[in-house]
Amino acid sequence: MSKKNNLTPHEILELRELMDNNIIGVKKMQASIPMIKDDELKSFMEKCLDCKKENINSMQTFIENNISMQ
Repeated sequence: MSKKNNLTPHEILELRELMDNNIIGVKKMQASIPMIKDDELKSFMEKCLDCKKENINSMQTFIENNISMQ
């Protein structure tokens, strides 16, 4: 059985802030990528977008493994 709720309330708030920042970043990038004409910049932005999505997935997994929702 894994140990849950080993994060302090402050750590949970920090994690939520990180999630919010990444989610907002994803939404902004998704909205702006179609307007970018330069192929190199568009490719860079798409890689950044993928990285942000990967960060969100990693944080979701971390939350599932470390926080018990009762």
